[in-house]
Amino acid sequence: MGNYENAGTGIKKMYIASLGSLICAVLLIVPVLNILAAIAALVFMVMSMIGLYQAGNDIDGCRSAFGLTIANIVVSVVGALFQSGIMHIIVQIAGYVISFMVTYLVCTSVGDVMNRIGAADAAHSGDLAWKISAVCYVVMILVAIVMMLPVFGILAGIVGSLIVLIPSVLSAIFYMLFLGKSNHALNG
Repeated sequence: MGNYENAGTGIKKMYIASLGSLICAVLLIVPVLNILAAIAALVFMVMSMIGLYQAGNDIDGCRSAFGLTIANIVVSVVGALFQSGIMHIIVQIAGYVISFMVTYLVCTSVGDVMNRIGAADAAHSGDLAWKISAVCYVVMILVAIVMMLPVFGILAGIVGSLIVLIPSVLSAIFYMLFLGKSNHALNG
């Protein structure tokens, strides 16, 4: 079966961070709480990275996902240099691709572990989570590209944001559920 003690501890942190981030996303729209929610979201992001690093000690895909997470932070910093134009869109799309790869690596590598320990339901949940995430990121990339067109730019931004909202929330919920099932399978 293998020893997945580090993975269990890391996935538990990732699950808590995922749940906390979803709650923060809702609280960001509340005027008084939005600053606290933004700070808490940053704390949960760091907690998720720590969990990913811990899980990476036992699961190679999580180790790779951690490296990509660091790369995504660098891309985000570079993206701050470009507020508009083609470079802004290219950096934004690169960030989307890296974010998807992190989700894919976590879902597939942890899903493999779930299959090995006999938690097929958790593995199936991970498979569903990355597929929903893929659809979401493809739509976000298409919206980013269409926003570059002068005629459709603002309209694409408004409509695209609304179209991406539901799959994004579903993606986050399915990812959180997958981490929860994996946490339960590894930690009891």
